[in-house]
Amino acid sequence: MSSSIKFALPLLVLSAVPAFAAGPHVITLTNDTSTPVVFFSAGPDANLLKDALAPGRSVKVNIGKSCKVQIAIDFEDGESVEPHAHDFCADKVLKLKATRVE
Repeated sequence: MSSSIKFALPLLVLSAVPAFAAGPHVITLTNDTSTPVVFFSAGPDANLLKDALAPGRSVKVNIGKSCKVQIAIDFEDGESVEPHAHDFCADKVLKLKATRVE
């Protein structure tokens, strides 16, 4: 089952793909937008990205001991995803997708 979260920010939709294997809380963050991601936090942790995540790229991120966390995302162009709760127990892949609002 796949879930999708839409935000009020123009041009952004998050979608998650379900996890099939148990294990440490390492997730895959995929940037399917046209703008680099410069900040990703999960819970109280600071930026979990070592470098900016370029468009079309993915990175494995260790989100720590808890899989139900508050996430926040910032893009190089100043756009951001407001912090919100996300359950990575069920969804180990987080895809950032750009959409056009008309």
